Amino acid sequence: MRPVRREYAPSKHNYTLQRLWLTRGVRIGVTRVLPMLILIGGLIGAVLYPPHLAWIKAQAGAARTAVVELPELMINDVEITGLTDAQLRDAVHVLALSWPVSSVEVDLRAARDRVEALAPVASAELTVGSDRVLRVDVTPRQAVAVWRSEDGLFLIDALGVKIGRLDQRLARADLPFLLDAGADDHVVEAVALAEAAGPLTERIVALVRVGERRWDIMLDRGQRIRLPEERPVDALLHVLALQLSEDVLERDVVDMDMRDRDRPTVRISENAVREMRRLRQLMRGEDA
Repeated sequence: MRPVRREYAPSKHNYTLQRLWLTRGVRIGVTRVLPMLILIGGLIGAVLYPPHLAWIKAQAGAARTAVVELPELMINDVEITGLTDAQLRDAVHVLALSWPVSSVEVDLRAARDRVEALAPVASAELTVGSDRVLRVDVTPRQAVAVWRSEDGLFLIDALGVKIGRLDQRLARADLPFLLDAGADDHVVEAVALAEAAGPLTERIVALVRVGERRWDIMLDRGQRIRLPEERPVDALLHVLALQLSEDVLERDVVDMDMRDRDRPTVRISENAVREMRRLRQLMRGEDA
């Protein structure tokens, strides 16, 4: 009987496995990555198990409630500066907060946006002080004119934003009075005209936007100054020069048309026309 010959060389399959094990990436994957994936999978499975998940949510909610209700984080009051009493009520209303409230639950950016959406507010800054008071520092819009539109009288700022309604024009007689559509889109120009009027300022009744293109200045005594579309301030300064040198607006002038800068025209009243005719007849020796 022949002796059995033993084969000590590894099989092809074992040889391949040994070669793979000698590869660094395979060793790391088997010894580190695979156990970690098994552990993470087990944890996710445990967390997503409904009873476990409900318990975790309950614990997280309790922890959040404990933090939110800390006395150090509670806001007890609000202090608003820069607004009138009526505007204060609107600001408190849009803040929509009930006191006390936790600072964790207050979105200061959203609250600021709601306050700045109010018509009288140009900008606002919200801070929570160490005394647990919410401070709202408001920069109000500044009224520079009164505008009468189809909807009534409004105070407006330099951007034409409506700040609030006005019951009577005389309540803000210190501000220029603008009339008609489009006037609110050219407030800066209207204010510049009012400031350039100089000695005529006290006589200005209103600045009228004509055809949404140009300005007419209405004066007392029924007089009107018609200004051009371009460089209306310069045309008004020309009128002032004529007034200072000739007192043209102290006469029976009804209308000064400055739309053609090279040929300004003046229209006088009917009484003045009749008087001129009477004087001409007297000069010719005719009966008046």
